[in-house]
Amino acid sequence: MVTEVRLPKWLDECIFIKLKAKYCCSNSDMTVIDWDKKDVLNYLGTYFPRSYAESYCIFREFFIYHSRNWADKETISLFDFGCGTGGEIVGMLMAVSETLPNINTVDIVALDGNQDALRLFERVMEVVSSKLDITIKCQVAPIRIDDLYDLSILKSVISDCYDIIISFKAICEFVTKERFEEENAYKHIAQSFLPKLEAGGIMLLVDVTTYNNVSQEWLPVMMDKGLSGFQGKIVMRNKGFNQMFYITHSCKKLDKSKVAWRLILKQ
Repeated sequence: MVTEVRLPKWLDECIFIKLKAKYCCSNSDMTVIDWDKKDVLNYLGTYFPRSYAESYCIFREFFIYHSRNWADKETISLFDFGCGTGGEIVGMLMAVSETLPNINTVDIVALDGNQDALRLFERVMEVVSSKLDITIKCQVAPIRIDDLYDLSILKSVISDCYDIIISFKAICEFVTKERFEEENAYKHIAQSFLPKLEAGGIMLLVDVTTYNNVSQEWLPVMMDKGLSGFQGKIVMRNKGFNQMFYITHSCKKLDKSKVAWRLILKQ
């Protein structure tokens, strides 16, 4: 698997020049949903490129080796739970454009509870749509999930089924904020959205690999516990505890990102 990439020049200029994002690394437990515009601009300049690299590398690898299962598709649909500023969506779109030439349309529903992040995401997507030879239909869902009740309501509101469901570095926030009390957040998210996948669809969960001070547990360990006995089939995952990805852009050369990830197939 390719794990070292460079942010495309046009995308680099979009986030660092046009949108004035800042590179500002932090190792604290992330609760992006509560951040203001300044914090979100720091997130855009730091974690957007990392999520882009992770998503691009993982999806590129998956589509290369499973392209025959997607070869007849001309349209694919995507739901992103906790999209933030959308680095993972752009990374996926770039992988699709390079590996699935028959895809001409991507329908996206992007959910997040931070309005500032969604505004930046929409501005990024305007540029992405003008650069890729794919019709991108994007709908933002400004919904805040505070507990299990909100999650159950969301499941009933989102009636469509999707080819791809993703969640990047969002579930850790639910752990930190204790949104699901003592329950395993990875288990609840995975079980909630598996029925929203088409047969043969995939779900990609990616998260930071830190020790969470609230749950008092390493997040990759918590992820594996939540997915144990899960109905979906894990067809790809990082080896060992985590995987390192590297992204180079105008503000940082070979920026490192360590994540745990599981790619789940609905059979």
